[in-house]
Amino acid sequence: MSVNSEMREQLRNMIATMLMVSPPEIAEGTSLAALNTSLGSAKVRLGLKRLGLALPAGAAPATFGGLLVALSSEAVPQAPEKIDSVPRSMPSGGNGGFTGLQVGLDVEDIRSMPVASDYWEHEFYRGSFSKSEIAYAVLHAEPRTHFAGFWCAKEALRKCDPAFAGVVPERTAVAHDADGRPYLTLETEAGLERLAHAVSISHTADVATAVVVLSVAAAVIVAAPAPASSAVAAIASVVAPEAAAKKPRGLAKLFGI
Repeated sequence: MSVNSEMREQLRNMIATMLMVSPPEIAEGTSLAALNTSLGSAKVRLGLKRLGLALPAGAAPATFGGLLVALSSEAVPQAPEKIDSVPRSMPSGGNGGFTGLQVGLDVEDIRSMPVASDYWEHEFYRGSFSKSEIAYAVLHAEPRTHFAGFWCAKEALRKCDPAFAGVVPERTAVAHDADGRPYLTLETEAGLERLAHAVSISHTADVATAVVVLSVAAAVIVAAPAPASSAVAAIASVVAPEAAAKKPRGLAKLFGI
């Protein structure tokens, strides 16, 4: 693949828009460090997709010139990603040092989410969120606040569970149960599956954050939520079996155990 002069200008305009500078300011030595984040990488990926381009697997150009070189390189086509709803074993000594307990955390500046007049048609939102997520967010006064929370949940999932590290954002989504509590789903070849990972999302006026937790006992994709008492017992048995046996008064009162 080669990048001709017309395509080079389209790429220059795309990067200028993302870096919020004028196109003439984009030279081959222009740093792309500001786009070296999960959100920035997603914007670049979707922008390139619109132009019919894609970076080779693992490429992370540091400059605009490096981007042009990477796009001019011959890349081996990647096989379509595939995640089946099967149990996955978790590595020992996970995050925080608790064997069998994995935790992912992500924080995002709400202002970093693109401004859009129509979130249904905007390239970034169409390429990063499910229709149900867009429908949920646009019902609120400030949709970007909720989009930022959803994005954090997707990223926290990838940090929590290595099996999702290469899954594109649009294949995972945040949904809500009848009580308004969030949960995570995955789009698979068999259809939409509910994940066993617990998720909590919060935000201020400026920042959104999400935490995703998975225990070995729940390391399968499930179709329905486990009873609260079962979830508490599973986590307690992983973190501190002795403490679970003693049933501290505060925990017993809170969860009814």
